[in-house]
Amino acid sequence: MAPEDIVLLVLVLLPVLLGGLAWRTIARLHRRAREPTLVAKLLLATIAGALSAATILLGLEIHLRFLHDATDAFGLLKTSQRWFDRHYQRNSWHLRDDVDYTLERLPGRRRVTFVGDSFTAGHGVRDVGERFANRIRRARPDWDVQVLARNGLDTGAEIHALLAAFADGYQTDDLVLVYCPNDLGDLLPDWRRVVDGLYADFRDAGPLVHHSYAANYLYFRLLAKQRPQLGGYYPRLAAAYEGPTWTAQAKRLRSLVRMVRGRDVRFFAVTFPFLTTLGPDDPFAPAYDRLGRLWHSLDVPHLDLRPALAATPTDDLVVNAYDPHPSTHAHALAAAAIARFLDEVAAPAHPDRSRGPVTRALVP
Repeated sequence: MAPEDIVLLVLVLLPVLLGGLAWRTIARLHRRAREPTLVAKLLLATIAGALSAATILLGLEIHLRFLHDATDAFGLLKTSQRWFDRHYQRNSWHLRDDVDYTLERLPGRRRVTFVGDSFTAGHGVRDVGERFANRIRRARPDWDVQVLARNGLDTGAEIHALLAAFADGYQTDDLVLVYCPNDLGDLLPDWRRVVDGLYADFRDAGPLVHHSYAANYLYFRLLAKQRPQLGGYYPRLAAAYEGPTWTAQAKRLRSLVRMVRGRDVRFFAVTFPFLTTLGPDDPFAPAYDRLGRLWHSLDVPHLDLRPALAATPTDDLVVNAYDPHPSTHAHALAAAAIARFLDEVAAPAHPDRSRGPVTRALVP
Protein backbone atom coordinates (compact mmCIF):
# COMPACT_ATOMS: atom_id res chain seq x y z
CA MET A 1 0.00 0.00 0.00
CA ALA A 2 1.29 3.46 -0.93
CA PRO A 3 2.23 5.81 1.93
CA GLU A 4 -0.54 8.23 0.95
CA ASP A 5 -3.12 5.43 1.17
CA ILE A 6 -1.82 4.39 4.58
CA VAL A 7 -2.20 7.98 5.82
CA LEU A 8 -5.75 8.13 4.49
CA LEU A 9 -6.61 4.81 6.15
CA VAL A 10 -5.27 6.06 9.50
CA LEU A 11 -7.25 9.28 9.17
CA VAL A 12 -10.40 7.27 8.45
CA LEU A 13 -9.87 4.89 11.37
CA LEU A 14 -8.93 7.57 13.88
CA PRO A 15 -12.45 9.15 14.16
CA VAL A 16 -13.95 5.67 14.29
CA LEU A 17 -11.69 4.65 17.17
CA LEU A 18 -12.19 7.92 19.02
CA GLY A 19 -15.95 7.71 18.48
CA GLY A 20 -15.97 4.19 19.87
CA LEU A 21 -13.93 5.28 22.86
CA ALA A 22 -16.30 8.19 23.50
CA TRP A 23 -19.36 5.91 23.27
CA ARG A 24 -17.80 3.37 25.65
CA THR A 25 -16.91 6.11 28.15
CA ILE A 26 -20.41 7.57 28.07
CA ALA A 27 -21.96 4.10 28.41
CA ARG A 28 -19.80 3.31 31.44
CA LEU A 29 -20.75 6.61 33.11
CA HIS A 30 -24.43 5.93 32.37
CA ARG A 31 -24.28 2.48 33.99
CA ARG A 32 -22.88 4.01 37.17
CA ALA A 33 -25.94 6.28 37.30
CA ARG A 34 -24.19 8.96 39.30
CA GLU A 35 -22.60 12.33 38.76
CA PRO A 36 -19.31 11.83 36.84
CA THR A 37 -16.17 12.90 38.59
CA LEU A 38 -14.07 15.83 37.42
CA VAL A 39 -11.52 13.40 36.00
CA ALA A 40 -14.22 11.63 34.01
CA LYS A 41 -15.52 14.93 32.66
CA LEU A 42 -12.03 16.01 31.59
CA LEU A 43 -11.44 12.64 29.93
CA LEU A 44 -14.71 12.86 28.02
CA ALA A 45 -13.98 16.44 26.94
CA THR A 46 -10.53 15.41 25.75
CA ILE A 47 -11.94 12.53 23.73
CA ALA A 48 -14.65 14.78 22.25
CA GLY A 49 -12.08 17.40 21.29
CA ALA A 50 -9.81 14.80 19.71
CA LEU A 51 -12.78 13.33 17.83
CA SER A 52 -13.74 16.75 16.47
CA ALA A 53 -10.17 17.49 15.40
CA ALA A 54 -9.79 14.07 13.74
CA THR A 55 -13.10 14.51 11.90
CA ILE A 56 -12.10 17.97 10.64
CA LEU A 57 -8.69 16.66 9.58
CA LEU A 58 -10.31 13.78 7.70
CA GLY A 59 -12.72 16.16 5.99
CA LEU A 60 -9.84 18.42 4.94
CA GLU A 61 -7.85 15.43 3.69
CA ILE A 62 -10.79 14.17 1.59
CA HIS A 63 -11.48 17.62 0.17
CA LEU A 64 -7.88 18.34 -0.77
CA ARG A 65 -7.20 14.84 -2.06
CA PHE A 66 -10.32 14.25 -4.14
CA LEU A 67 -12.12 17.56 -4.74
CA HIS A 68 -9.65 20.46 -4.68
CA ASP A 69 -8.05 21.22 -8.05
CA ALA A 70 -6.11 24.48 -7.86
CA THR A 71 -2.62 25.90 -7.54
CA ASP A 72 -0.78 28.00 -5.00
CA ALA A 73 1.58 30.82 -5.92
CA PHE A 74 4.77 28.86 -5.20
CA GLY A 75 3.64 25.51 -6.58
CA LEU A 76 4.75 23.80 -3.34
CA LEU A 77 1.57 22.12 -2.15
CA LYS A 78 0.71 18.54 -3.02
CA THR A 79 -2.49 19.87 -4.55
CA SER A 80 -0.41 22.08 -6.87
CA GLN A 81 1.88 19.20 -7.84
CA ARG A 82 -1.16 17.08 -8.67
CA TRP A 83 -2.64 20.01 -10.61
CA PHE A 84 0.48 20.21 -12.77
CA ASP A 85 0.37 16.47 -13.41
CA ARG A 86 -3.26 16.79 -14.51
CA HIS A 87 -3.18 19.96 -16.56
CA TYR A 88 0.36 20.66 -17.81
CA GLN A 89 0.48 19.00 -21.20
CA ARG A 90 3.95 19.28 -22.72
CA ASN A 91 4.95 19.08 -26.36
CA SER A 92 8.04 17.48 -27.88
CA TRP A 93 10.13 20.47 -26.73
CA HIS A 94 8.99 19.87 -23.13
CA LEU A 95 7.14 23.19 -23.18
CA ARG A 96 3.54 23.57 -22.16
CA ASP A 97 1.39 23.49 -25.29
CA ASP A 98 -0.94 21.25 -27.27
CA VAL A 99 1.01 21.57 -30.53
CA ASP A 100 4.59 20.70 -31.44
CA TYR A 101 7.08 23.29 -32.63
CA THR A 102 9.63 23.39 -35.43
CA LEU A 103 12.94 25.22 -35.60
CA GLU A 104 12.31 26.51 -39.12
CA ARG A 105 9.58 29.01 -40.00
CA LEU A 106 6.60 27.53 -41.77
CA PRO A 107 6.14 28.72 -45.38
CA GLY A 108 3.51 31.41 -45.79
CA ARG A 109 2.88 31.87 -42.07
CA ARG A 110 4.08 34.62 -39.78
CA ARG A 111 5.75 33.17 -36.71
CA VAL A 112 5.11 35.00 -33.45
CA THR A 113 7.13 33.74 -30.50
CA PHE A 114 6.14 34.66 -26.95
CA VAL A 115 8.87 34.50 -24.32
CA GLY A 116 8.03 34.67 -20.63
CA ASP A 117 7.57 33.05 -17.24
CA SER A 118 4.64 31.48 -15.39
CA PHE A 119 2.26 34.27 -16.49
CA THR A 120 2.95 33.30 -20.10
CA ALA A 121 3.05 29.55 -19.46
CA GLY A 122 -0.43 29.78 -17.92
CA HIS A 123 0.19 28.79 -14.30
CA GLY A 124 -3.23 28.10 -12.77
CA VAL A 125 -5.09 27.92 -16.10
CA ARG A 126 -6.34 24.36 -16.48
CA ASP A 127 -6.98 24.36 -20.23
CA VAL A 128 -3.91 25.51 -22.15
CA GLY A 129 -6.27 26.58 -24.92
CA GLU A 130 -7.49 29.37 -22.63
CA ARG A 131 -4.00 30.82 -22.27
CA PHE A 132 -3.57 34.17 -24.03
CA ALA A 133 -1.07 32.88 -26.60
CA ASN A 134 -3.31 29.96 -27.57
CA ARG A 135 -6.30 32.29 -27.85
CA ILE A 136 -4.29 34.44 -30.24
CA ARG A 137 -3.34 31.33 -32.22
CA ARG A 138 -7.03 30.51 -32.71
CA ALA A 139 -7.91 34.10 -33.60
CA ARG A 140 -5.03 34.38 -36.13
CA PRO A 141 -4.84 31.02 -37.95
CA ASP A 142 -2.38 32.52 -40.44
CA TRP A 143 0.12 32.99 -37.60
CA ASP A 144 2.44 30.30 -36.27
CA VAL A 145 2.30 31.09 -32.53
CA GLN A 146 4.91 29.49 -30.30
CA VAL A 147 5.40 29.92 -26.56
CA LEU A 148 8.91 29.68 -25.10
CA ALA A 149 7.91 30.01 -21.46
CA ARG A 150 8.51 28.18 -18.21
CA ASN A 151 7.56 28.81 -14.60
CA GLY A 152 10.21 30.74 -12.72
CA LEU A 153 12.11 32.19 -15.67
CA ASP A 154 13.66 35.60 -15.14
CA THR A 155 15.45 37.84 -17.62
CA GLY A 156 18.79 36.11 -17.16
CA ALA A 157 17.30 32.67 -17.80
CA GLU A 158 15.27 33.96 -20.76
CA ILE A 159 18.39 35.37 -22.41
CA HIS A 160 20.20 32.08 -21.85
CA ALA A 161 17.29 30.08 -23.29
CA LEU A 162 17.03 32.30 -26.37
CA LEU A 163 20.76 32.10 -27.04
CA ALA A 164 20.51 28.31 -26.90
CA ALA A 165 17.46 28.29 -29.18
CA PHE A 166 19.07 30.52 -31.79
CA ALA A 167 22.25 28.44 -31.62
CA ASP A 168 20.12 25.40 -32.48
CA GLY A 169 18.77 27.21 -35.54
CA TYR A 170 15.51 28.54 -34.17
CA GLN A 171 13.74 30.94 -36.55
CA THR A 172 10.99 33.45 -35.95
CA ASP A 173 9.61 36.65 -37.45
CA ASP A 174 8.46 38.38 -34.26
CA LEU A 175 9.65 37.87 -30.71
CA VAL A 176 7.35 39.19 -27.98
CA LEU A 177 8.86 39.47 -24.52
CA VAL A 178 6.06 39.20 -21.95
CA TYR A 179 7.62 41.06 -19.05
CA CYS A 180 6.54 40.67 -15.41
CA PRO A 181 7.81 42.89 -12.59
CA ASN A 182 9.65 39.99 -10.96
CA ASP A 183 11.79 39.31 -14.03
CA LEU A 184 14.73 40.95 -12.29
CA GLY A 185 14.37 38.61 -9.31
CA ASP A 186 17.66 36.87 -10.06
CA LEU A 187 19.39 40.19 -9.33
CA LEU A 188 18.07 40.10 -5.74
CA PRO A 189 20.11 37.43 -3.94
CA ASP A 190 18.63 38.35 -0.55
CA TRP A 191 15.12 37.54 -1.78
CA ARG A 192 16.38 34.39 -3.47
CA ARG A 193 17.68 33.19 -0.12
CA VAL A 194 14.24 33.72 1.44
CA VAL A 195 12.53 31.67 -1.26
CA ASP A 196 15.21 28.98 -1.24
CA GLY A 197 14.80 28.74 2.54
CA LEU A 198 11.07 28.23 2.17
CA TYR A 199 11.58 25.45 -0.37
CA ALA A 200 14.29 23.84 1.76
CA ASP A 201 12.14 23.81 4.90
CA PHE A 202 9.26 22.33 2.96
CA ARG A 203 11.50 19.72 1.38
CA ASP A 204 12.94 18.70 4.76
CA ALA A 205 9.56 18.35 6.50
CA GLY A 206 8.57 15.01 7.96
CA PRO A 207 6.89 12.14 6.07
CA LEU A 208 3.42 13.13 7.27
CA VAL A 209 3.72 16.48 5.45
CA HIS A 210 4.77 14.73 2.26
CA HIS A 211 2.12 12.00 2.35
CA SER A 212 -0.92 13.77 3.79
CA TYR A 213 -2.70 16.44 1.80
CA ALA A 214 -4.15 17.98 4.95
CA ALA A 215 -0.84 18.05 6.86
CA ASN A 216 0.88 19.36 3.73
CA TYR A 217 -1.61 22.22 3.42
CA LEU A 218 -1.56 23.16 7.11
CA TYR A 219 2.24 23.02 7.29
CA PHE A 220 2.55 25.34 4.30
CA ARG A 221 0.18 27.90 5.82
CA LEU A 222 2.08 27.76 9.11
CA LEU A 223 5.44 28.06 7.37
CA ALA A 224 4.27 31.04 5.32
CA LYS A 225 3.13 32.84 8.47
CA GLN A 226 6.52 32.21 10.05
CA ARG A 227 8.23 33.91 7.11
CA PRO A 228 7.52 37.64 7.62
CA GLN A 229 10.00 38.34 4.83
CA LEU A 230 7.46 36.97 2.33
CA GLY A 231 5.17 39.88 3.19
CA GLY A 232 7.89 42.30 2.15
CA TYR A 233 8.22 40.84 -1.33
CA TYR A 234 6.34 43.51 -3.25
CA PRO A 235 7.99 46.51 -1.52
CA ARG A 236 11.45 44.94 -1.99
CA LEU A 237 10.75 44.22 -5.63
CA ALA A 238 9.31 47.66 -6.35
CA ALA A 239 12.35 49.31 -4.77
CA ALA A 240 14.63 47.28 -7.04
CA TYR A 241 13.52 49.38 -10.00
CA GLU A 242 15.74 52.17 -8.74
CA GLY A 243 19.49 52.31 -8.29
CA PRO A 244 22.05 49.70 -9.33
CA THR A 245 19.60 46.80 -9.62
CA TRP A 246 17.53 48.64 -12.22
CA THR A 247 20.74 49.76 -13.99
CA ALA A 248 21.82 46.12 -14.28
CA GLN A 249 18.37 45.02 -15.45
CA ALA A 250 18.16 47.77 -18.08
CA LYS A 251 21.57 46.73 -19.37
CA ARG A 252 20.37 43.14 -19.77
CA LEU A 253 17.22 44.21 -21.58
CA ARG A 254 19.22 46.35 -23.99
CA SER A 255 21.48 43.38 -24.64
CA LEU A 256 18.45 41.18 -25.26
CA VAL A 257 17.00 43.62 -27.80
CA ARG A 258 20.33 43.84 -29.66
CA MET A 259 20.70 40.08 -29.69
CA VAL A 260 17.23 39.51 -31.15
CA ARG A 261 17.42 42.30 -33.70
CA GLY A 262 20.87 41.12 -34.77
CA ARG A 263 19.13 38.02 -36.11
CA ASP A 264 16.71 40.09 -38.22
CA VAL A 265 13.87 39.35 -35.81
CA ARG A 266 11.44 42.05 -34.76
CA PHE A 267 11.28 42.65 -31.02
CA PHE A 268 8.15 43.64 -29.09
CA ALA A 269 7.51 44.01 -25.37
CA VAL A 270 4.33 43.41 -23.38
CA THR A 271 4.18 44.35 -19.71
CA PHE A 272 1.96 41.94 -17.76
CA PRO A 273 1.48 43.68 -14.38
CA PHE A 274 0.99 42.19 -10.96
CA LEU A 275 -2.78 41.87 -10.69
CA THR A 276 -3.25 42.26 -6.94
CA THR A 277 -1.65 45.73 -6.85
CA LEU A 278 -3.47 47.35 -9.77
CA GLY A 279 -5.02 50.71 -9.04
CA PRO A 280 -4.16 54.35 -8.40
CA ASP A 281 -1.82 53.42 -5.53
CA ASP A 282 0.02 50.65 -7.37
CA PRO A 283 3.53 50.54 -5.86
CA PHE A 284 4.86 49.29 -9.18
CA ALA A 285 3.65 52.30 -11.18
CA PRO A 286 7.15 53.89 -11.17
CA ALA A 287 8.61 50.58 -12.33
CA TYR A 288 6.15 50.34 -15.21
CA ASP A 289 6.96 53.92 -16.19
CA ARG A 290 10.69 53.14 -16.17
CA LEU A 291 10.10 50.11 -18.36
CA GLY A 292 8.00 52.16 -20.77
CA ARG A 293 10.73 54.79 -21.08
CA LEU A 294 13.34 52.11 -21.67
CA TRP A 295 11.36 50.47 -24.48
CA HIS A 296 10.73 53.91 -25.98
CA SER A 297 14.44 54.73 -25.97
CA LEU A 298 15.15 51.43 -27.75
CA ASP A 299 12.42 51.94 -30.39
CA VAL A 300 10.70 48.81 -29.09
CA PRO A 301 6.93 48.73 -29.66
CA HIS A 302 5.46 48.25 -26.21
CA LEU A 303 2.07 47.28 -24.83
CA ASP A 304 1.21 48.00 -21.21
CA LEU A 305 -1.66 45.70 -20.21
CA ARG A 306 -2.74 47.72 -17.18
CA PRO A 307 -5.55 49.62 -18.93
CA ALA A 308 -6.91 46.38 -20.36
CA LEU A 309 -7.05 44.79 -16.91
CA ALA A 310 -7.57 47.58 -14.39
CA ALA A 311 -11.35 47.88 -14.81
CA THR A 312 -11.89 44.24 -13.76
CA PRO A 313 -12.17 43.30 -10.06
CA THR A 314 -9.04 41.62 -8.74
CA ASP A 315 -10.94 38.45 -7.76
CA ASP A 316 -11.84 37.94 -11.42
CA LEU A 317 -8.26 38.49 -12.57
CA VAL A 318 -6.40 36.02 -10.36
CA VAL A 319 -6.52 32.23 -10.21
CA ASN A 320 -7.59 32.05 -6.56
CA ALA A 321 -7.07 33.68 -3.17
CA TYR A 322 -3.72 31.91 -2.72
CA ASP A 323 -2.46 32.25 -6.28
CA PRO A 324 -2.17 35.71 -7.89
CA HIS A 325 -1.39 34.36 -11.37
CA PRO A 326 -3.74 35.47 -14.17
CA SER A 327 -7.09 33.73 -14.40
CA THR A 328 -8.68 32.57 -17.64
CA HIS A 329 -10.59 35.86 -17.73
CA ALA A 330 -7.35 37.84 -17.40
CA HIS A 331 -5.84 35.76 -20.19
CA ALA A 332 -8.84 36.51 -22.40
CA LEU A 333 -8.45 40.25 -21.82
CA ALA A 334 -4.71 40.03 -22.45
CA ALA A 335 -5.19 38.01 -25.65
CA ALA A 336 -7.54 40.59 -27.16
CA ALA A 337 -5.23 43.48 -26.29
CA ILE A 338 -2.06 41.74 -27.50
CA ALA A 339 -3.63 40.63 -30.78
CA ARG A 340 -4.80 44.17 -31.52
CA PHE A 341 -1.40 45.53 -30.56
CA LEU A 342 0.45 43.15 -32.90
CA ASP A 343 -2.03 43.86 -35.70
CA GLU A 344 -1.44 47.57 -35.33
CA VAL A 345 2.31 47.86 -34.88
CA ALA A 346 3.66 44.69 -36.44
CA ALA A 347 2.02 44.52 -39.84
CA PRO A 348 5.17 44.99 -41.98
CA ALA A 349 7.16 41.88 -42.84
CA HIS A 350 10.40 43.38 -41.54
CA PRO A 351 11.38 46.01 -38.99
CA ASP A 352 10.87 49.55 -40.16
CA ARG A 353 13.21 51.75 -38.19
CA SER A 354 11.76 54.89 -39.78
CA ARG A 355 8.49 54.48 -37.90
CA GLY A 356 10.03 55.47 -34.59
CA PRO A 357 9.01 54.17 -31.17
CA VAL A 358 5.49 52.95 -30.62
CA THR A 359 3.94 52.42 -27.20
CA ARG A 360 0.34 51.35 -26.79
CA ALA A 361 -1.97 50.65 -23.89
CA LEU A 362 -4.95 49.12 -25.66
CA VAL A 363 -8.25 48.18 -24.11
CA PRO A 364 -9.98 45.32 -25.93
